[in-house]
Amino acid sequence: MKPLSKEVTYEQLSDKMIIRAYSGFSMKFQHMSPDVCHWLKHNFQGTQVIIKRAAQKKQVLIEEIEEGDSLYRIFQFPQSRRRLTIVTGKLIKELQGRGFLSFIVALATRTISTKKEKQQVAVRQVNTLVQKVQQTVSLKEEATGAVEDMLDNARKDKISSTEVIAFVEQINQKSSAEAITAMVSLKASDQTYAHCVDVGAIFESTYFEIKRRNKEKSIFVDKKEAMLASFLHDFGKSKIPKEILDSRKRFERDGPEMKMMNSHPTKSAELLTHMGLPNHIVNMAHYHHVKLDTSMKSSYPANVNYSDVLMETRLLAIVDIYQALVGKRSYKKSWSPPSAVRYLDALAGVEFDLATWEDFLGVIGKYPQSSLVELSDNSIGFVMSVPTKDLERPQVVIVRNGAGEDLTHNPLIDLEEERDLSISKDLDVQDVFGDKALDIFMKIQAS
Repeated sequence: MKPLSKEVTYEQLSDKMIIRAYSGFSMKFQHMSPDVCHWLKHNFQGTQVIIKRAAQKKQVLIEEIEEGDSLYRIFQFPQSRRRLTIVTGKLIKELQGRGFLSFIVALATRTISTKKEKQQVAVRQVNTLVQKVQQTVSLKEEATGAVEDMLDNARKDKISSTEVIAFVEQINQKSSAEAITAMVSLKASDQTYAHCVDVGAIFESTYFEIKRRNKEKSIFVDKKEAMLASFLHDFGKSKIPKEILDSRKRFERDGPEMKMMNSHPTKSAELLTHMGLPNHIVNMAHYHHVKLDTSMKSSYPANVNYSDVLMETRLLAIVDIYQALVGKRSYKKSWSPPSAVRYLDALAGVEFDLATWEDFLGVIGKYPQSSLVELSDNSIGFVMSVPTKDLERPQVVIVRNGAGEDLTHNPLIDLEEERDLSISKDLDVQDVFGDKALDIFMKIQAS
């Protein structure tokens, strides 16, 4: 059965609701001014609207509204504007302040399963992920070694990706991309070779979900090609001396070492073109350091038109920085996944494509899987899911209770159901558990 819909005012909105359309507006949306039109186009990009113009009602894209139009409805929200349809307390307050008065909301016609059944399903999913991580640790290490061998061989002009392709196939056959993604912030790794493996896993697991949600076709032949493309994005680093590539020193921004490092996208494009790889894979390697504002010093190579940067490359740019921030290194303090998300969110629309960022955020969440958080009862746990409604309220498996006691059996708390609890802060897993973080995660027994 399709969900029932009804019209409600903003006072009647609740966290259980999904907005299908905005249907009532204050007077400022009648005979709209240029400023109101501009604000709507910016904030509701890609939606459909019903307006009245010259005494006639018509349906148009919001980008087509004009000064003097009167607004009657906003609907058909694209995935990039999904946050405007999921009701939260914050959204309700924002809607009231902006002059939105009533809404068409969808209400479930029946409960799909009992709370107990939902909990059982969630527990199984958590324990399956933990088992998958246990099984994937050695595969990730072997894949990392294969990437290092590939770059070392390319340094000797022995260019081949055969071994890496074999590991890409293994990762896909064993459906290990999610497990590798979960491990990114839990286990110390190097800054180049494991980085390529992590980026490949994060890219694949987010890209295809974004395409599914947006009902868009992939540019890749299959998942293996997508992962290979992201594995190879830094292939040009094979032309950088190993002592510079593996150095833990901080080089001067305009120094010769940094100029050499910043040449790797161009070198990657040259190598991948020589190997006969498709143009979209070359584009990803060549332009993944190009910023939305191409005049920035951190945007390279120079003289690139941002319109030439594919959506896949724009996503790769986000994944690349995200992994660099959260990837646990033995020689630097890493960021927690939620803090990295907040940092990137502040740069969205400035350095990174906003629509691509919002798609990525919708999949990875404000608290990505394996983020360590403290709840309002002082207990500590790992985030195990990305919620579909309220990104602030994921499922958390508790590993240390509010009294500071480490647990051997771990209750799974669904914060969308347990409204009396909330996340009070995110934690640095290294500060709390040190080098034991991955071991503690792999010992989780959700209940």
